[in-house]
Amino acid sequence: MRGKPMAVFQIALLTFASLVAGLIVGLAIGRRRGVGTQVQLLESRGRAAAIVDAAVDGIVTIDEHGRVESFNRAAEAIFGYRADEVIGCNVKVLMPEPYRSGHDRYLANYLATGEARIIGIGREVVGQRKDGSTFSMDLAVGESRVSGRRIFAGIIRDITARKRVEEALRVSEERFRVLVDTIQDYAITLIDAQGVVMSWNPGAERLYGWTAEEMVGAESSRFYPLEAVTDGRPALALGAAATDGCYQEEGWRQRKDGSRFWAHVTVWAVRGDDGGLRGFARISRDMTAQKRYEDDLRQARDAAERANAAKTKFLAAASHDLRQPVQALLFFTSVLSHKLRGHPAQGLLRDLQSSVDGLNILLDSLLDVSKLDAGLVTPKETDFGVAAILDRLAGEFQPLAADKGIELRMVPSSLMIRSDPALLSRVVQNLVANAVRYTTRGRVLLGCRRHGAGTLRIEVWDTGIGIPPERTGEIFEEFTQLGNPERDRTQGLGLGLAIVDRLTRLLGHRVTLRSEVGKGSAFVVEVPLAGVPAARPGRARRPSPSAPAAGGVVVLIDDEAIVLRGLSLVLEGWGYKVVAAASLDEAVQRLATLQQTPAVILADYRLREGRTGTEAVRSLRELFRTAIPSIIITGDTAPERLREAEASGLSILHKPIQPPALRRALRETLASPRGMLH
Repeated sequence: MRGKPMAVFQIALLTFASLVAGLIVGLAIGRRRGVGTQVQLLESRGRAAAIVDAAVDGIVTIDEHGRVESFNRAAEAIFGYRADEVIGCNVKVLMPEPYRSGHDRYLANYLATGEARIIGIGREVVGQRKDGSTFSMDLAVGESRVSGRRIFAGIIRDITARKRVEEALRVSEERFRVLVDTIQDYAITLIDAQGVVMSWNPGAERLYGWTAEEMVGAESSRFYPLEAVTDGRPALALGAAATDGCYQEEGWRQRKDGSRFWAHVTVWAVRGDDGGLRGFARISRDMTAQKRYEDDLRQARDAAERANAAKTKFLAAASHDLRQPVQALLFFTSVLSHKLRGHPAQGLLRDLQSSVDGLNILLDSLLDVSKLDAGLVTPKETDFGVAAILDRLAGEFQPLAADKGIELRMVPSSLMIRSDPALLSRVVQNLVANAVRYTTRGRVLLGCRRHGAGTLRIEVWDTGIGIPPERTGEIFEEFTQLGNPERDRTQGLGLGLAIVDRLTRLLGHRVTLRSEVGKGSAFVVEVPLAGVPAARPGRARRPSPSAPAAGGVVVLIDDEAIVLRGLSLVLEGWGYKVVAAASLDEAVQRLATLQQTPAVILADYRLREGRTGTEAVRSLRELFRTAIPSIIITGDTAPERLREAEASGLSILHKPIQPPALRRALRETLASPRGMLH
């Protein structure tokens, strides 16, 4: 015990010691009285002995020479002596050195001078047990006189357990103090229930700039910016901690010099054993650098998103402008190929067609990426046999592999999977195309294997150039190619894996890669099993499209004169009568003189003056009061334009259109209600 509680305890012991001394004196006086009172004295003495023996504290009385006269049961338990072993001995037997040697001198000095160190004062001293061990004890000594003879009574309390707890507490507090004082990166403070700072560690001095002398006793709101104090943030933080037990926040804090930093703050409520609020423990850390990093990262992400949107917009605008002349080139080369059969210029025409086809592939790939980014592709999952994909791709790439002198091997499978057949086929097709393209010797293996109870791994292995580990993530980005620094178009465009990445994420399939430079790569697509084995289907032959009936009227609306001319020539070559117009109004004027209902309408989606092809189709259908089969043609890749075109409900063709594809679309539209407006 310390402070006021200790003083109260010692006063109580001294009072009790004085009472005991008085009782002993009374008993001594009683011995000198007459026989008539002996019975009463014996009864009184018995009661006194019972009281002394019942006391929980040790009680020892000594005479003025220091000899023990009484030794109660509690004293026996404390010191380990029996009473008969101690009574008559000098009380210093209960003391260790150096107190033992000095006791007689102290007692003699007190008797001679009255100078007291313990008697009538009380203090913490050290005692010694019979076994020689020592212990801490509280000792209070009272004094009485009997016919000029002095008697002293000592009250003893063993405080070993209390000292052990106090020492453990002292060590714990010292460790805590050392820990708190050592931490420099955290400001650790204690705040009372009213928000006044009670402690301020070196970390707080370093972080805030105020010394402990300046802050202890100050309001904790001092290190908040003025606007936060005005808004009541300090009180809010303490109130939340008091209610919930703990409160965390991030915000600006202010240093002594007025500068600010971004802090992460945690406040804990400190409560006593009775549950009452004693105060708060508060830990702060400077998070300015991390906040700056997060802000920079957020700005970089926003900039990247803006750049990506700008890229999409640029590709949309550029591809639309490119598609128009490419579309015209396709139509003109198609017409020339028929007109120049057997002509010496046929070789030059084939080269021209090859160049146009390469450009068309690039634009188609850009369109695929734009459609995926626009969210226009919706998977249509179904159960089907994986053999349908494996067989088709093996047959498609066998000739190309043979031309390169490599082996393309396909491992058959009869398992059923669940996915979108068209989209998954595109994924595997791009992987096989890459494998064949980047393998110059050895082989390409296409197959699949089970993985766990419900997953099938479709795997494409090659013995090609391999991919460095640091570039395995990069290859899924647009226009990224390894081993093709000259950007040879025969080596692809660098969009295949970008499309694979988008499609597998859309399908929810996991794609992984294992590769070693110089030895080859393995791409794996994980697809859920349908759980039902399927019979191996035969390879189906796609029927070639038949030409639409000749002689019908085709309304062609496109505001690009060169596209209008090229497509007119192609359609006329198929035997159609073409009404070509650059706008809806021009088409209406020409149809008025024709006085014949069109067989089909082909309209570019984006026309002049903000008009659209869907509006033109609707107007012509209303004019002729019939649902004329219609196809929308568009060169746009902008997501919003693609969404608008898809929302029309009409058949959609994307420029540039190969004449065979256009012929097939005409046949399907004339035979299907797809060309109807919703």
